[in-house]
Amino acid sequence: MNVIERYRGCLLGLACGDAVGTTVEFRTRGSFAPVTGMHGGGPFGLVAGEWTDDTSMALCLAASLIHCKGFDAIDQMNRYCNWRSVGYMSSTGNCFDIGLTVSGALTRYLASGDPFAGDPDPRTAGNGALMRLAPVPMFYAASAEATWTQAGESARTTHGALEAIECSRLFALQLRSALLGKGKAAILSTEPLAPLNKKVAALTRNDHASRAPGRSRDRATASNRSKRRSGVSRTPAPSRKPCSPPPTSATTPTPLQPSAASWQELSTASQASRGTGSTSS
Repeated sequence: MNVIERYRGCLLGLACGDAVGTTVEFRTRGSFAPVTGMHGGGPFGLVAGEWTDDTSMALCLAASLIHCKGFDAIDQMNRYCNWRSVGYMSSTGNCFDIGLTVSGALTRYLASGDPFAGDPDPRTAGNGALMRLAPVPMFYAASAEATWTQAGESARTTHGALEAIECSRLFALQLRSALLGKGKAAILSTEPLAPLNKKVAALTRNDHASRAPGRSRDRATASNRSKRRSGVSRTPAPSRKPCSPPPTSATTPTPLQPSAASWQELSTASQASRGTGSTSS
């Protein structure tokens, strides 16, 4: 498998997994029969193949990295705002679902102009930054350090909790290993570039693999209940009028549509950075 095929698989795999998963979105593990195809439906009544906020935000991030030729937090937040307000990069043409943590960060950004609007409260450490992350290691694959740094910065725009930031950094390095063609064992044994807090460090040791299935389900269910109480859960987005233009000239006047060449452009950008900067493992 060559580089372009891995990049293509990364973005298409994200979108396909998202579209398959929406059928049982928000349902507890073990409460439904295994999903073996792409059926759509779910809480938002989607047509088979339509993606959710996971892919919409990833496409916003990918488009920003390509358009700006690098990391621009303001441009990213502008695109997220356009997704929430007018359905930019949505599979249905409107934002039908958004996490409370993400929505709160976008509202704070529009009020303050500060693109690093993530709430640092540990109870807001949801997966909203993790689910959209793939374009960051795709763009910065030439450097482990840049991947680590920019993954954290990407998380901080909407998720300021340390656990969310560190998980994004670790997952970005794992994705980078996959994009470089490493095997499963090497990917799962990826070492962080800095010390992690206790809960995230446990992931690098594969501690979760030794838990009994019943115990894991109980903990996951308790965690989900806790997140719902703390406002991390996702709820259908209310209909909105288009928001005021974000406070910057970096706003994209006409929303770009998802491009079939996105993975090609991300790969080309990554290879270009490999030629202009130092490469590290």
